Amino acid sequence: MMRGIALSLVVRVPMMVAIIVLGGCATKSDIRDLQVELQAELRVLAERQAALIAQLQAEVRSTRDTLHNQSIQLFDFRGEITQQLRGISEGLATLEVLVGENQRAITGVRGQLTNQRSTSATATPGVLDSTGMVAGAGGGADQLYRTAAEQFGRGSLNTARMAFRQFVESYPNHVLAPEAHFSLADILYQQEDFDAALDAFREIQSRFPTAAKVPDALYRIALIQIEMDEIDSAVDTLERITNTYPGSVIAEIAADKLEEIGS
Repeated sequence: MMRGIALSLVVRVPMMVAIIVLGGCATKSDIRDLQVELQAELRVLAERQAALIAQLQAEVRSTRDTLHNQSIQLFDFRGEITQQLRGISEGLATLEVLVGENQRAITGVRGQLTNQRSTSATATPGVLDSTGMVAGAGGGADQLYRTAAEQFGRGSLNTARMAFRQFVESYPNHVLAPEAHFSLADILYQQEDFDAALDAFREIQSRFPTAAKVPDALYRIALIQIEMDEIDSAVDTLERITNTYPGSVIAEIAADKLEEIGS
């Protein structure tokens, strides 16, 4: 539309000037009227141009606002999903730690109900072979580990202890060796052999420094130190966890334990 008006001006101005000149009767009044008319048409053209520019600017702002709002909604949605996934992961990790921490109490209740301590001596021979080794060792590392885990799950701590010890001695570099060391240390802890449990948990971090069980082993060391009334040592261990594994679930649990023993 603006091009049409501009084109009209380009055509009309020369024609009007030519008519006035050829007519030979051009006066100042005629020229002034021509100027007024041209100025009026130029104003109309400028106003229409301004209106179109304003309309385009409004549409650009509207599109930009829409895109901005959609980006915010997408970001919020992605943040909610990430937070939910993190919460699930942390919940599972917390559950694993708490289950391990309460295992000793659970086993104690089971022992009272089944009179485990009085029958463990007679139950053990059925799991041992003629050489005094845990049956299942002939089936390899996996079979021996399954046997140890089954005995642990049944509450046969003495048999499970022997089986896990046999595993770590026979297969020190097996992929399940850190888990076996941890289970062995856990059994010692449940049997209240605290000194041996401390050594066993410390051995995990020295033998397998990059294993996933190292943070849990450090936390168990802190728990044993608390039970042995070695509070200063426990504080040092818990602070080591929070400093070495910042942002992890075990670090948060260690921080809560620090606050608990400090209150």
